[in-house]
Amino acid sequence: VILGGTGAVSSAVEKQARSYAGSVARQGGANRYDTAVAVSKAAFPKAGVPVAYIANGMDFPDALAGAAAAGALGGPVLLAKKGELPGPVKTELSRLKPQRIVILGGTGAVSSAVEKQARSYAGSVARQGGANRYDTAVAVSKAAFPKAGVPVVYIANGMDFPDALAGAAAAGALDGPVLLTKTGELPGSVKTELSRLKPQHIVVLGGTGAVSAAVERQASAYLAG
Repeated sequence: VILGGTGAVSSAVEKQARSYAGSVARQGGANRYDTAVAVSKAAFPKAGVPVAYIANGMDFPDALAGAAAAGALGGPVLLAKKGELPGPVKTELSRLKPQRIVILGGTGAVSSAVEKQARSYAGSVARQGGANRYDTAVAVSKAAFPKAGVPVVYIANGMDFPDALAGAAAAGALDGPVLLTKTGELPGSVKTELSRLKPQHIVVLGGTGAVSAAVERQASAYLAG
């Protein structure tokens, strides 16, 4: 599956991809909001999904933390503007009929107005956020993975998106969260969450330029057993 229009991933890449699979499809739209809707439609064709996550479409950390939880719980991540739910997103929520909606991040990321609009599409709307991107990822983890002994936790640099983006899909498939870190230090809230989760495995994403060896050593102290 190629994500986005030809301005994001060219037809040449799509052609190259056909050498590696019997089926190649493109899921995209006129903008990032429409592309997220296209992905949701393809992955969740039936109404009644257990959850839909809504994140600010202009920044990445909250959506990445939510993607792992959404994958594990069987729902999509849709993108919003800070103060408005785009029309195609409203239409998709109407189609999905989610049992609940989770707003990712504080009101500085997704406003109370968007939260109010979301209430038209689900009986339950909750916000999972914190003082910063690290705390928000912890809040998402706590809600999606309430029991200790998760099989895996992925840790990625919270100041850039590619490593966490790749890890989120894997984390969701393997029933574990993505937590975010600074390059040279595990934030205190993340240490507390790792202590609670008692993961069987920890995967640090990226090289030491993204997440230092010191953080890797700190993280290893939280492995179960």
